[in-house]
Amino acid sequence: MAVTKGLVGLFAVVSLVACASTVPVTGETPDGERFAGTFGYPGDGRGGGPFELRSDRGVVCEGRWQIDDDGAGATFLTCDDGRTGTAELSTRSVPGMVRGMLGGKPFTGTFERPPG
Repeated sequence: MAVTKGLVGLFAVVSLVACASTVPVTGETPDGERFAGTFGYPGDGRGGGPFELRSDRGVVCEGRWQIDDDGAGATFLTCDDGRTGTAELSTRSVPGMVRGMLGGKPFTGTFERPPG
C-alpha cells in the first residue's frame, strides 16, 4: 500500500511538472543594460512562479511573481550585484508587458503571452 501511495504521489508531481512551462522575457534599462530570462508559468492556469533575468553585464536577478485573474501581476526582484526592484506584469496585450524599477532605474520589457 505504501508503494502504491508513493507511486501515485510521484505521478502527481511528474504531471504537474510536465504541464508547467517557462515564458521568455526580455527587457532593458535606459542606460542600455539588456536583460533576457524566463518566468515559470504553472500548467493549471494560475499565475505565480519563479522569475529570472540575466543581464548582458553578467548580473542575475531573481524573484517570484504573482498574477491576478485580470491578467496583471507583480514581482520583487533581487540581483546578485545588490540591486533590488519591483516590476508589474500585464498579460492584457500581446506581447505581454513588464514595467518597473531596478536599482532606482526604470526597466521595461516584453514577454510572450503565457500559455493557457
